[in-house]
Amino acid sequence: AGGIFNSFCHDAPASLSSMVLKSMKISTVMKCVQGSPCSLHLNIKGTLILDENVRGLEICSFSLDTQQSQCTHVRFTRKKSNMLNGKKVQVQFNCIEVNVAQHIYVTMKTVPHYCEVKLSQQYYVEAGKLDFNLDRARKIVTVNVSNYPRDQDYYVRLCHKWFTCEDVGAFAVIKGKDSFKSISLKYSQLLPCLCIEGWLAFPDARRIQLCPFANGKYYTQVLWDNIVYNPSTQTLAWEPACPVLVMVNLCRFIKSNDHCEDIENSFKNSPDKVKYSRVDTHPRLCMK
Repeated sequence: AGGIFNSFCHDAPASLSSMVLKSMKISTVMKCVQGSPCSLHLNIKGTLILDENVRGLEICSFSLDTQQSQCTHVRFTRKKSNMLNGKKVQVQFNCIEVNVAQHIYVTMKTVPHYCEVKLSQQYYVEAGKLDFNLDRARKIVTVNVSNYPRDQDYYVRLCHKWFTCEDVGAFAVIKGKDSFKSISLKYSQLLPCLCIEGWLAFPDARRIQLCPFANGKYYTQVLWDNIVYNPSTQTLAWEPACPVLVMVNLCRFIKSNDHCEDIENSFKNSPDKVKYSRVDTHPRLCMK
C-alpha cells in the first residue's frame, strides 16, 4: 500500500536539493534458512543526504518478465533527521526475493515522494558469482561459485576472449547435489585474455565471465613467445595468442649504447598477425 500512496509526487521544497539521493548499487545475495531451500534476494545499497523534509526511503522492484512489483521502505524519526541533517547516510535493503534470469526495474524514492527526486536502474539477475584461487606451480585455477540455486547443476570453463570466448579444454560441471561448489581447471599459459565462464545447466542460460588477468603487465610478456622465423620463405611473423593492439617495428640493436635503432618503413599496427617478408637473418635484427 505504501508504494501506491507514494507513487504520487509532491513539489519539492525550495530548500531540498535534487541530489539528496546520491547513489544506488544493486547486487544479489543468497538467503538460506535451515530446513528450507535457499533463495535469491536483491541486495540494494542506497546513499542519501539526510534532510528535515525527508521522512524515509522507499525501494520498489518491478519485474519486466512477470509485471509484478514489490516495495519496501525505511522511515527516519524526526529527531534523527534533525540531528543528522546534511549528513551522508547509507541504507541497505535485502528482503526482495527474485529469480535467476529476471529483468528487474528498481526505483528509490524519498518518503514523501518529491517530484524529480528519484533514482532508477535496470538490473539483470545473474546466475552465480565467480571467484578463484590460482596455483601457478601446478597451473591450476580453482573456481568457486556462489549465489545460485544450490539444487541445480552449474557449468564452468576456461576460454580465450576474442570476439567470442573460445574454448580452452572441456567445460566442467558442478553438480547440484555436491556440497562443495568449486572445481579445478588446468591451463597452459596465463594470458591476458584467459577468462572464467559460468552458467546454469539449462538451455540458453545467460553466461557470466570473470577475466582477472586482462590488465596485468606480468601476463602480457608471454604474448611475445609466438615470434617465428621461417628460413625457407624468409618471413618473420608474430601471431599473439590474445587480441592486443600494439605498434610493432623492426630495429637494429647497437651494442655500444644498448639502443635499438628503428628500421625505416617497418612499422605495423595490427590486433591480429604481424608478418614481414624477405627478412635477412642478422644477429642484431630485433622486433619491438
